[in-house]
Amino acid sequence: MIGGIAANNASGMCCGVSDNSYKTVESMKIVFADGAFLDTGDEESKRAFRNSHSELLNEIEKLAKETKNNEVLAERIRHKFKMKNTTGYSLNAFVDYSDPFDIINHIMIGSEGTLGFIAEITYRTVEDLPNKASALMIFPTIEDASNAVTILKNQDVSAVELIDRAGLRSAEDEKGMPLYLKDLSDTATAILVETRADNPETLNKNIDHILEAIKDITPEIPIEFTDKPSEYAVYWKIRKGLYPSVGAVRKLGTTVIIEDVAFPVSRLAEATLDLQALFKKHDYTEAVIFGHALDGNLHFVFTQNFDEQDQVNRYERFINDLVNLVVEKYDGALKAEHGTGRNMAPFVQKEWGKAVYVMMQKIKKIFDPNNLLNPGVIINDDKQAHLKNLKPLPVANELIDKCI
Repeated sequence: MIGGIAANNASGMCCGVSDNSYKTVESMKIVFADGAFLDTGDEESKRAFRNSHSELLNEIEKLAKETKNNEVLAERIRHKFKMKNTTGYSLNAFVDYSDPFDIINHIMIGSEGTLGFIAEITYRTVEDLPNKASALMIFPTIEDASNAVTILKNQDVSAVELIDRAGLRSAEDEKGMPLYLKDLSDTATAILVETRADNPETLNKNIDHILEAIKDITPEIPIEFTDKPSEYAVYWKIRKGLYPSVGAVRKLGTTVIIEDVAFPVSRLAEATLDLQALFKKHDYTEAVIFGHALDGNLHFVFTQNFDEQDQVNRYERFINDLVNLVVEKYDGALKAEHGTGRNMAPFVQKEWGKAVYVMMQKIKKIFDPNNLLNPGVIINDDKQAHLKNLKPLPVANELIDKCI
C-alpha cells in the first residue's frame, strides 16, 4: 500500500496538496536501473553515490538550473502543482529544490517505478487529531454543493467529499444506510464533511463556524454533524464503498474503470455538469462521480466492455472528449492522484505542452537510459497506447465474475 501511494503520489481524502507524499517524504532507499543503491537519508550512502554516479547528479543539477532560469516554465510548473496533479513526473522537484539528492527524493514520488525501485520510504507523519465529527450534507443541485465546497475551503475542515446522485443511489439499498437516501431528488448531491480538533470544545466551535459559513445555501434536508464514530462511520461507508458498489452491479464480462481528474475548485460545479454530460453523450448510464472536492479532484467509475470493437471505439471517443474537456476548457489535470499509467500516457504532452514533455523525456533518459523500467508508463509516444493490449474479462465462475 505505501509503495503504491508513494509511486502515484496518491493523497486520498485528507492530504490534499499539503500533506501528500511529495510534501512529507523524509528519505528513501532506491535501487536504480543499473543496480546501484542509494539511501537519501544516509550521508555515507550519498557520498558513495556521488563518487559512482556523478554524471547522473550533474545532469539533475543542470536540469534544475535550466528550469529555474526559465521563468515562464518555472511559473507554469508552480501553477500546475497548486492543484492535485500526477500527470507526468513531479517536476516541482526541479523548482522547489537545488540539492540533487533532494530532487531525487521528490522526483521519485509519483514516478510509478519508471525511474527506480523504492525499496523503503520514511515519512514525516501528520498528526491525527483525536476529536472528529462528520456531516453528510445533501443539497438540491451540484451547483449548490459546489458553492458550499468553495466556502468550506476557508473553514477548518479536514475532508470534503462530493458524491453525486448516482453514487448515493448505488449505496441506498446497503444495510444500515440512512432511509432518506431513497427519497432524494434526482439532482441531489452530497458533500461529506469532516472536521477535527484536539479537544471537544474546539471541535464544537469548528462545527458552529462551518454551519454559519454555509447558512445561505439551502440544503435539501437539515444538516446535522455527529461526533459518534458509529454514526459517522455509516457516512464514510457510503463514500468508501462507491467503487465496489458499481463493480457489484455491473454486467458480466465488463470491467470497472476508475479515473480521476482535477479542475479549479472555483469551476467545480460547471466541470461536474460537463462530466455528467459526457457520460450521457457516450451512453455510460451507470457512471458515478465522487471525489475530493476540496481540491477540485473528481473520481469517476464506469463499466466498460473490451471484447467488442464498437465498445472500444466508444471508449476511445469518450477519452478524447474527456482530455479536451479537462485540458482545453479547464486547464486541469488529467490525473490528480492515481498516476499517469498507460491510459493517460498518450496525453501527457497535450496537457503539459511539447517543451515540458521533452523535459520529462530527459528525466527518463537520465535515470533509465535503456528504457528498462516500466516502459510505456508515463512516457509513451504511441498515441494509441491506451487502446492496445486491453484485457477482456470473459465470464468464468459466479464466485469470481464480480471481483473488481
